[in-house]
Amino acid sequence: MRMAADPLDTAESLLTEAVALPDTPGPRKLRYTHEAMVDQILTRPSISQNELGALFGYGPSWISQILASDAFQARMAERREEIVDPAVRASVEEQFKGLVLRSLDILREKLNRPSAAIPDNLAIRSLELASRALGYGARESTVAVQVNVDNHLEKLGENLVGLLQRKKAEAITEGDFE
Repeated sequence: MRMAADPLDTAESLLTEAVALPDTPGPRKLRYTHEAMVDQILTRPSISQNELGALFGYGPSWISQILASDAFQARMAERREEIVDPAVRASVEEQFKGLVLRSLDILREKLNRPSAAIPDNLAIRSLELASRALGYGARESTVAVQVNVDNHLEKLGENLVGLLQRKKAEAITEGDFE
C-alpha cells in the first residue's frame, strides 16, 4: 500500500520547480524609453496609449503591456513622489482640475437640453455622482463576512498545488517538443 505524499512536501517541491518557469510578461528592468514614458504620463496625465505608442514608435498593445507591468507601476509611483518641483506638481494638479471643469461644462451643456433629449442613464448617473459628491444619499455600509480561515487556506493550498502541477506538466510537454 502506497502512502499519500504530504501536501506540504508536494507544494514545496512544486514551488521550487515553478521558480524555473518563465516570468510573467513585462520588463524586468526599465530602459530609457520606459523612463521617458513615465515623464510623459506625469507631465501629460491625459495622454492616451495610442499617443504614447506614436510618440515612442510602438503599438498600443506593447504600450499597454508595459504600463501594466509591476516594474513600470513601481517606477511611476516612485517618480510621482519624487516630483518636488512645485511648478510640475502644480501643472499636474491644474491639468486634473481643468479636466474636471471641462467635464462639468460638457455635462452641464448636455443637461441643458430639453428633458426629452437627455438620455435617462445620463440623468441618473449625473444625479448619483453629484449627490455622492455633496454627501447626500445612503452611506455605503460595510458588511462583515465570516470566513472559515482554515477551510479557506486549505482550499487555496489545494488550488496552488493544482496550478503548480499543471505548470510543471506544461513545462515538461513544451520541453519534449524543443
